[in-house]
Amino acid sequence: MVRMNYVGITDPKAAFAELAPFRAKLIAMKRKVRPFGSDYLILDALDKALDTAAYHFTREPHFYTMKPPQSDYGRPRD
Repeated sequence: MVRMNYVGITDPKAAFAELAPFRAKLIAMKRKVRPFGSDYLILDALDKALDTAAYHFTREPHFYTMKPPQSDYGRPRD
């Protein structure tokens, strides 16, 4: 696997981990609006964009979700 380096983002996992409280607030806001209404959909788009950006930089497909330890079986350690 090719390791990507981005100018200014030397530790992408730490950078996106710092955004976890923002994502938690986004999810809390989604719970307060009508499901699948226009407010919900725009907040959902932000949530998906954050997940996509985290995947792009970290190559972790589910960066913000809980994973059991065995899901990393066989993967090289960083």
